[in-house]
Amino acid sequence: MPDTTSSRLDRARAMLAERGLDAAIVTNGANRRYLTGFTAEDHGPDEPAAIGIVSASGAWLLASPTNLPWAATEAAEDITCLPWLRPWTDSVVALAKDGGWRQIGVEERVLPTGDYVALRTGLGDGVDLTFLGAALDSLRAQKEPGELALLRKALNLTDEAFIGAAARIQPGMAEVQAAEIVREELRRVGSDGESFDTIVASGPNAAKPHHAPGDRVIGEGEPVIIDMGAVAGGYHGDLTRTIWFGQPDERLVTIYRMVADAMHASLGDFAPGRSGREVDQRVRDRFDAQGYGDFFVHGLGHGVGLRIHEAPSAGPASTDILAPGHVVTTEPGIYIPGWGGVRIENVVVITESGAENLTHAPIVAIGGIKETHG
Repeated sequence: MPDTTSSRLDRARAMLAERGLDAAIVTNGANRRYLTGFTAEDHGPDEPAAIGIVSASGAWLLASPTNLPWAATEAAEDITCLPWLRPWTDSVVALAKDGGWRQIGVEERVLPTGDYVALRTGLGDGVDLTFLGAALDSLRAQKEPGELALLRKALNLTDEAFIGAAARIQPGMAEVQAAEIVREELRRVGSDGESFDTIVASGPNAAKPHHAPGDRVIGEGEPVIIDMGAVAGGYHGDLTRTIWFGQPDERLVTIYRMVADAMHASLGDFAPGRSGREVDQRVRDRFDAQGYGDFFVHGLGHGVGLRIHEAPSAGPASTDILAPGHVVTTEPGIYIPGWGGVRIENVVVITESGAENLTHAPIVAIGGIKETHG
């Protein structure tokens, strides 16, 4: 149970006051955990583990009889745990009527349409449902000291697992075998699980930024992208390295060095007050000048925390302004269809004066270029 729950609820209530809302319905699982302390994950959008409610004067967790004892054990002291009616929307309607709420915020990005209609119908005329957008998500963007400690642990475990996996993966293995080795190493180092489905993409498959490992056999001299992450206390690590075996071709050497140089240069670009779009553009300008700008097909980075992708973002469309406590990936990549690609990813935390690199896995192409800095 986090000792910061009260301050988190206070910030949520300040957001409600700014928007003239009486309450907010919390259906995003990460936001529910952040505001209440309840760690259960949803089985799906139509099967939530619980529903959170925050008002100016109270906070509630509504859960099934199955989850209620668990919720009561984990929830902070200032959270009232109640059994929900079926459907859960009836319980929210009852609370709203009890509280006389007329302006209620909802997380429209994760609220099923059927549940929205049920709320709208049950609440009746005179009650407005207001879309919150990313208002609750944004509360999680600046990490508290306890969160940073868990993120450091997750990233350290990720580094350690990568080192173990890189020593075991061999040419001649299928991508799925290599991915299973990564999972074994994550378990060995004590990770709570995978941040996301591990990516192992070899040869032409490395031209796809996201790829499901398949039966393709890893050959010598070709790029092998490994994207992986450990979990610690609900917080996610994220790491990408590109390795190869044997003698790389000239294109791989050239692209690898460009991407490695771009990633290292980007570490100095992150700073408070700078926009996510600006740090992305600086890397994009480097690749443009080298003739490879068209092959950098995704944003430079994203926030990490209770979710693997969260605020702030660092990409061409980002409107986020970096601030101390933001934790962001920097993952430049170049992808050549039909040949392959290279991506190298570290994670930084924004400080008062710049950024601290939190990733220390070596940037090493096995059997190839040796980079001394991580």
